[in-house]
Amino acid sequence: MEYAFFALTIIALFIGGILYNSRKSKKKKLEKLKNSWGQVKMEDRRFEFIELYNKLNKDYDFYQLSEQTIGDIDFYELFSFVDRTTSKIGQQFLFDMLTKPTKNIQILEEIDKQADFFLKNKDVREDVQKSLIELNDVDSYYITTLLQENVFVNPQWTKWLYLDSLIVVILLLLSPVYPFLLLWLLVPFTINLMIHFWNKNNTFSFFKSFPQLNLLIDTTDILTSRPIPFVKENAEKSSRALKKFQNNYKVLNFGQVSGDEITQVLLLLTELIKALFLLEVHTFFKLIRFLKTKQNDIKQVFEYVGSIDMAISIASLRDGAVKTCTPEFICSPKNILFSEAFHPLIEKSVGNSIATNSKSILITGSNMSGKTTFLRTIAINAILAQSIYTCFAEKYVAPFVRVYSSIRADDNLINGESYYLNEVQTVKSIIVESNLNHQNLFLLDEVFKGTNTIERISSAKAILSYLNRNENLVFVSTHDIELATLLEKEYDMYHFSETFIENQLVFDYILKPGVLKNRNAIRILELSGYPKEIIEEANNLSRQMTFLNPFTEQ
Repeated sequence: MEYAFFALTIIALFIGGILYNSRKSKKKKLEKLKNSWGQVKMEDRRFEFIELYNKLNKDYDFYQLSEQTIGDIDFYELFSFVDRTTSKIGQQFLFDMLTKPTKNIQILEEIDKQADFFLKNKDVREDVQKSLIELNDVDSYYITTLLQENVFVNPQWTKWLYLDSLIVVILLLLSPVYPFLLLWLLVPFTINLMIHFWNKNNTFSFFKSFPQLNLLIDTTDILTSRPIPFVKENAEKSSRALKKFQNNYKVLNFGQVSGDEITQVLLLLTELIKALFLLEVHTFFKLIRFLKTKQNDIKQVFEYVGSIDMAISIASLRDGAVKTCTPEFICSPKNILFSEAFHPLIEKSVGNSIATNSKSILITGSNMSGKTTFLRTIAINAILAQSIYTCFAEKYVAPFVRVYSSIRADDNLINGESYYLNEVQTVKSIIVESNLNHQNLFLLDEVFKGTNTIERISSAKAILSYLNRNENLVFVSTHDIELATLLEKEYDMYHFSETFIENQLVFDYILKPGVLKNRNAIRILELSGYPKEIIEEANNLSRQMTFLNPFTEQ
């Protein structure tokens, strides 16, 4: 009796230790969530997995960012700053939303309402995050692989497997009467053993997605019971439709044989029994067939959980140290207003304001003065306004637009394309968009800087006039002051400038109205210690070319 009591005490202490460690671990996770609120997530992001849902989900209601614009605005760095999600599901969903700006104000206002709810209801938010954190394992990324068009293609011969299993059952039932049939049983058993371990390769590819889908369904059930402002009917319906998956998937043994010798023997016997009757094989194919018919339900629960996590992420972003505002959308074409808009990835970024008045904008200025950063600032805020209803500015007022850019172009050595040819193709795609029936915001940096001055200025003028037609709004930066004269009737002029203080070049990064008057490139060469004869000759040639250039103001 004493031994039994001692044994029960040990078991109770063991179970108590497990429960204590579990509560301690959950408490630690909750503390981490609390401390990370409003902060940038410092983690390595594996974008090859984060992008999986985006590559599979072809749905969008307005447009999708081009690869060119994604590169131009340093989208991946921007995402890393904006991303405050708790789960991998939310991370994939947020990435997809950011690449697909909308013009549906109802969608944006709903996102705003949901984010505001979590901002004001801390206890509910933290309770929801405790559920979401269960889906923060890297394996959760693989749920989206179940949305592929051809998840798995069954070999033609698998239709004979049921007959195989039937033969095994018949041989076993008859073996007490005819023991010699056990010898014949070796034939299908050998075949089934090979099929069983062949199928291990198939199930291994679903080793990550099946358990995480099971967890996603459970999380959906928890979240639909919470008092949060999300439409849950479709998610509840889809969760119920996936219960059959939950009831069957555990038959598959994705684990490795481990533990003591007795455990290993038991697991091995289990494997042999499953192999003999092809239990794992039948279950696997059954689940695959089932999931092929339930991809819409998988997507429903994925998007429900993802949208909740995204709303919490937006709330955290808005409650952080970096100033944000909610945008205002207007119907007036070619009119856009920014007040103290800034680039979120630049520390102590200078805010700039601008208001267009039915005209596009041409910006002049020297290198490093802020032209390109300002173009990126405009693009980023326009994209975030129409995806997460949040901007980095004091005020943002604009119509719904599609954002296209040509800011960063490189030589493509693999395809044998020069810098100029690469830019030609990019600008051509923008020209095509300019003729379609929607409003565009075009952002171009130094048009055709890969070619000679005369042809660059001539081509740039013709293209910028063409893009400015209809309701399109163009922001373009240039070193070519000559363009200001050629485009003065179509574009309003702004510039960035620098000053010299005690022979040091100082940039204020403030946008100013008008055309840049001063030219400091040769002055910078002089301050950098270039030989005097180079500076003198450069100044002389500059004066001569200025006199000969018909576009330059005297």
